Amino acid sequence: MRKIGILFAGILLLWAQAYSQEDKVMPDSTRQMPALEEQRISEDDDQEDDDAGTSNFIPGLLHSSRDVYSAITGYTFSIAYFRERGLDNSFEDVCVNNFLMNSLVTGRPTYSEWGGLNHVMRYPETVTGNNATSFTFGGMGGATNYSTRASSYRKQIRATYSISNRTYTHRLMFTGSTGLLKSGWAFTGSLSTRFGSSLAYVDGSLYNGVSYFLSGEKKINEQHSLNLTVLGAPVQRSVQGNSVQEAYDLTGTNYYNPNWGWYNNKMRNARVRTVHEPLIMLTHYFTPDNNKVVLTSTLATTFGRNSTTALNWNDVPDPRPDYYRYLPSYQKENPALAAYIADQWQNNVNVRQIDWDHMYEVNQTAAASGNRAQYMVENRIYDHFQFGGASNLVANISQNIKLSAGIDARGMKQRNYKTINDLLGGAYWIDNDKYSEGDYPENDDVTFNNIKEGAVNYKDSHLSKGDVFGYDYTYNIFKEMAWAMSEFTYKLFEFHAGLELKGTQYWRTGHMQNGRFPDDSYGDSKTKVFIDYAFKAGWTQKITGRNYLVLNGTYGTEAPSILNAFIAPRIRNTYVDNLQSTQIASADFSYIMNYPFMKARLTAFIAQINNQTKLVSFYHDDYASMVNYSMKNIDQRNWGIELGTEIKMGSMFSLVLAGNWGDYRYTSRPEVSMNAENGYDILGDNNIAENRVVYWKNYHVAGTPQVAATAGIKFNHDYWWVNINANYFDKIYCDLNPERRTESARGTLDEEAYQLIAAQTKLKGQFTLDASISKSWRIKNKYNIGFNVSVTNILNNKNLITTAWEQYRFDYREYNVDKFQNKYYYAYGTTFYAAINFQM
Repeated sequence: MRKIGILFAGILLLWAQAYSQEDKVMPDSTRQMPALEEQRISEDDDQEDDDAGTSNFIPGLLHSSRDVYSAITGYTFSIAYFRERGLDNSFEDVCVNNFLMNSLVTGRPTYSEWGGLNHVMRYPETVTGNNATSFTFGGMGGATNYSTRASSYRKQIRATYSISNRTYTHRLMFTGSTGLLKSGWAFTGSLSTRFGSSLAYVDGSLYNGVSYFLSGEKKINEQHSLNLTVLGAPVQRSVQGNSVQEAYDLTGTNYYNPNWGWYNNKMRNARVRTVHEPLIMLTHYFTPDNNKVVLTSTLATTFGRNSTTALNWNDVPDPRPDYYRYLPSYQKENPALAAYIADQWQNNVNVRQIDWDHMYEVNQTAAASGNRAQYMVENRIYDHFQFGGASNLVANISQNIKLSAGIDARGMKQRNYKTINDLLGGAYWIDNDKYSEGDYPENDDVTFNNIKEGAVNYKDSHLSKGDVFGYDYTYNIFKEMAWAMSEFTYKLFEFHAGLELKGTQYWRTGHMQNGRFPDDSYGDSKTKVFIDYAFKAGWTQKITGRNYLVLNGTYGTEAPSILNAFIAPRIRNTYVDNLQSTQIASADFSYIMNYPFMKARLTAFIAQINNQTKLVSFYHDDYASMVNYSMKNIDQRNWGIELGTEIKMGSMFSLVLAGNWGDYRYTSRPEVSMNAENGYDILGDNNIAENRVVYWKNYHVAGTPQVAATAGIKFNHDYWWVNINANYFDKIYCDLNPERRTESARGTLDEEAYQLIAAQTKLKGQFTLDASISKSWRIKNKYNIGFNVSVTNILNNKNLITTAWEQYRFDYREYNVDKFQNKYYYAYGTTFYAAINFQM
């Protein structure tokens, strides 16, 4: 804590010195970079026309923009859910006006908060990998900063209409900017809408979204400016369900969606997600001392709701059509019955899809007898409120030294609960745990989710639409950060070094007193406190003005996500035992070439992530209950090679090549604690089975292709642009069920039989082809009109699996791995996007 105090004091001293200056200021910001970066760009541009070897100054690399590799692969690889260097996006810092936007709950950037605002959130400052940043410390996955400063948008009126067969069908966008007015005010506003239903590949789909953006800036004087931004992106969309290959084969499509069924002659989806989480930001810009210091300070709040509906049922058959017992494979001992079920799947829509009419009929019959509903639609809700602030100082101390530093503090409350969305013709609902009924005849309280007197859902109260049930708790999270980064630039080399210190505090507040854990569910849990740090350093050797060697590295710790901190977060305040921070080490070594006719980057990278914690929940057949499966001491190593190059072939054509070869594996044997939510006594000690070992060392980490490559041709002439890319993806692995790699799963099986259970599924490599064309016209030197069309997966390859995982349920009786089959998502076949743009 003393070190944190010293660093904060040092940064505050710099702040005080900055505010005491009364000299000239830097010009108003535009979409270009501050003065120092503008100088670097101009010098770099001059080098394009001169012989780099004769200059007294060898230009440095500008890391705050997308390099050749990222520019080529950013969109091209997205069809396969490619993750750069195999890293989860929680390792990337994403900011708006230097304020960190990574969720305090998940650690991941919340891009959905500004979805659809392409006109105004299109050109962020991006830093890749472990390179130095000036707006935040940055993770080993890089950093990105979006600016919403109103005066940085040039005066314009812009409109775009798009049509597509991907996520939505139609999109309209309108944007207007005043530029900086004589009064010192500047305003920018943007509005868009996206909508569509029954999209090309997925039945039962819908998408309706609106996005809004308003930014106003007042230039107070030559040194101070205030900017207020309000933005949001309310959206409602249906969720495509995943399924097993058997269901895809029975329906004849890899895009079968089990989440919908016919009701009142309309497709009704049981899983509908509704999100609206606005962002409000007040940013102060201070630029004293002849442009040598830039101080940006932001106060921000986000709030809103993220909810998803889902089916729920009690004491009746599972209503999901692809439930494993409803598939022909479940009747393998009765071929005639299996054939009948297959025929029904292919010819009876109420067999392969949700039978809404049946659920209404069951509930209405129960209601007529005064009984509870047995089916209903629930709404899983996350309400959050976050408030915080960040201040960022960039000081050009001398011609060779640049100092960046910042402080950031955020606090967040997220309430997690369920409500009744639709009783489907039923009379009422009772909030009991269906997996606990009958297990504890001597204690009726055990079956109820809330035994707190006076609660709406107290014990066997009759609940109706809108009532809270099941679980209700709040995550409370606070995080503080201070960091500093020094960059040194000289004729033949550059280097940087930085330090970050972080504090994290969190706890759980239960709003229900669960009958199975009455003393460990209601009220506040203990508070966990983590003190973490990170170091970052890098060296750039300037071989010539065209050739560079770059070595970067990061080492640090990160507090575990609150999502993985509790053994049963829905109903208990108990933490995972011996919860510790994750250790992170990363390095990359690059050769970079930058000639007028050729740009290239070749990088070798490695990342070691140790002591991770992960919590998963699933139904356990042996315990007849939902269980929480908490793993700790998860280590993984990601290493590989990246290559990106663009070669000009004359004035109009360019050849682009890019590829990634990686090897991402687990490097430890995690320990497991398992908790049954129905109160089942697993080992007789606080209902927790502890220290089971998962034997998955050297298995592959799933979630991304570990091999990806693209080759393409670019054409550019007279404001025509054409791109054609051929792409290949391989080393795609199925995500693992850890329970299948334990002693319990092995039992008495011999080695050959056990390998059928423990072997990891590797999916087939796939090839795709993409193309795009665009053209723009300048009319009367005032108006711009253009269009662009892109077609992805032209060859209509429908066999590219983007996500695959083993079900967590496991057959302990017969050890039949086909009983609970792998589940998959497939990339769409041929899709298109077309847009027409108008700008003045």
